[in-house]
Amino acid sequence: MKTGINIWVYFLILAGLSACDTKQDWFDSGISSPYHDCSIMEYLQKDTANWKLTVELIERAELTQLFEGKDPNYKEITFFAPPSLSILRYVWDKASGKEQFPGEPERWRTLSEDEKNHPEHLVQALDKDWCREMVLRHVIKGKHLKDGIAFRDRDYEIESEEQTGGTDFTCESGNKLRAYREKTDYGGVKDAGAIFMYLYSFDVMEMVPLASPDIQPLNGVVHALNYNYVLGKI
Repeated sequence: MKTGINIWVYFLILAGLSACDTKQDWFDSGISSPYHDCSIMEYLQKDTANWKLTVELIERAELTQLFEGKDPNYKEITFFAPPSLSILRYVWDKASGKEQFPGEPERWRTLSEDEKNHPEHLVQALDKDWCREMVLRHVIKGKHLKDGIAFRDRDYEIESEEQTGGTDFTCESGNKLRAYREKTDYGGVKDAGAIFMYLYSFDVMEMVPLASPDIQPLNGVVHALNYNYVLGKI
């Protein structure tokens, strides 16, 4: 009965904060400004409630310099950031035997049963190359803000060959995304409401649940993915 209790406590705390849709109203830090006088890595490290395992995954992938803005080839990046809860669900499902755990066999064998109940130890047992590929699936070179994303042509579905709207990206792992903006109606007035940003993955052929766009540390932009995002489905 004790097995998994630490992970489930962590899971339930975060799940209580989760949203079930793709509207960009997930994070509420009490600070209205999107600007942060620090690197992306420092921004993530400061908010352990949302990004603790995200930081662990980046460190395990040995990509800390990229997120600190110290890689000369990547002065600025766009990060579609998977939250801790998405990573927690992933490693817990794997560790529970639902699917093969993509870890280094020797590191996995040396974990005690108690360590397997702590998600940070599970992340540290993941294969480094797997972690690197997974993190880079969420990274685009350069800074791409919401306002720079094209609107969708409403006459066609976003994945349609006839679609002329949206903005296409290739992530650093080679997976292809299409971001787009969409206007909403308000008070019966067409297109008078809020403008939302959405994300479609051509690799998995489904929408990626985006929460809060345009979080801007010094070396790029973070578009936070929602708690219901399934790690790797991008």
